[in-house]
Amino acid sequence: TNTKSRESPLKNIVFVCTGNICRSAMAEGILRSRALENGYCDYTVSSMGIQGLCRQKASKEAITVCKENCVDISGHVSRPLDFDELNHSDLIFTMEMQHNDFILMFLPHLADRVFMLGAWPEKDAQKHSIKDPMGCGLEEFRRAYDSIEGHIGRILPVLQDILADKP
Repeated sequence: TNTKSRESPLKNIVFVCTGNICRSAMAEGILRSRALENGYCDYTVSSMGIQGLCRQKASKEAITVCKENCVDISGHVSRPLDFDELNHSDLIFTMEMQHNDFILMFLPHLADRVFMLGAWPEKDAQKHSIKDPMGCGLEEFRRAYDSIEGHIGRILPVLQDILADKP
């Protein structure tokens, strides 16, 4: 593992889902874990939900599935949207188009920073939403985890390329 820290033009990455107890919590944990494994220690990763759940733990299924994959989100606490933090973020990744629409209804000036995780950096968003596993059992959580991890694995090299291209 390369532990050398790299300069990053992307300082604040935020994941958004509905309640911030499943998908965005898993995405935050996965990216934080993968970024550290790759020596990217100089940007922050956070998550929040559009439904305003406040101070709830991640769902037990999300914690279990992450733990199966050596990602610890047991200390996660849900948060509602924080407009100030969103305004200061560099990239905002959502799980479904309705999350983009909700954020942009209040913060339209962030249109160049809000993307569906499954569609970035491409623009075709229609078939790239990540289904909410809440209430659907452990197998659906595993599917959601695999999808999120796959997308993070796919975008991490893009983020790394952006870092490598920095003058």
